[in-house]
Amino acid sequence: MSSEPAVSPEPVRPPSTGVRLGLAGAIGLALLALVETSQALLAPTRTPSETDWAAAAQEIRAGFRPGDLIVAAPSWADPIMRMHVGDLLPIAVAARLDDVRFARVWEIDQRGARAPEAAVGQVVHQRQFGALTVRRTERPAPAITYDFLERWQEASVSRWDPAGRTATACPWSGEAFRCPATGNEVRRMLVEVDNTIRRALLAPPVVGGVVAVEFGKASLGRQLVVGVGLHDTWARKSPGEVTFEVWVAGARAATTVVGNRSGWHRLHIDTSAHDGKEVPVRFHVSSPQPASRQLSFAAEARR
Repeated sequence: MSSEPAVSPEPVRPPSTGVRLGLAGAIGLALLALVETSQALLAPTRTPSETDWAAAAQEIRAGFRPGDLIVAAPSWADPIMRMHVGDLLPIAVAARLDDVRFARVWEIDQRGARAPEAAVGQVVHQRQFGALTVRRTERPAPAITYDFLERWQEASVSRWDPAGRTATACPWSGEAFRCPATGNEVRRMLVEVDNTIRRALLAPPVVGGVVAVEFGKASLGRQLVVGVGLHDTWARKSPGEVTFEVWVAGARAATTVVGNRSGWHRLHIDTSAHDGKEVPVRFHVSSPQPASRQLSFAAEARR
């Protein structure tokens, strides 16, 4: 009886590199499809509905007081917020110098976001409306002893020579202070600084001189807060920096240099030595390259 020779089994060869890569790619695509599908299914449950926004707006209106601040988080939801409660945000609030002066801040939040404007203070009220959360934060707020924007027509504007020895008045002309010869104007208006709308005094520099904006009797508190920046995204494509100085009671209190990337730069000046007094406050604007340098600023004295 004959026996056939034993046949050795073929050795199992591991998949080639190309096959392994193909399998990994297929698994990756499947996982990606699973994630995308999950997001597509969950997104409608995380997106606020019109009903959510209407209920949130009603909640704010029920407890709103004049002078309250309303903000949205994330910030891209701000236009939607304004559609529902924009009438409660006057221009002076919407184009504010900063957020410190507001003792009560309402925030409408979604997807776990929080508004930086309400980072300081205590949350005293919170309610959920579908995908939206309404919170009210309260904190001590300073008293405004002098609002330079509100009283801007009380200023006197002049153009000084660089040495400060001679000054040419820029008289009031119905809607602005106009400097003779140069045609420069100082006026209050809505400006765009760092892609944000601000209410400010527009005070462009002049060639070979200093623009001085002086308030002869400003009632000061313990701090003078100034916001300053360059207006107009197109003008900020031009070169040149602007020197901005703040003088209090005849002494220079602060100096900053403003450029295209400075944004809305804030100065906090200690005026406790003049608290409760009426003293002159003067703002100087100058630049070696004044063309297209649309400097704007706002200021408040606070206690």
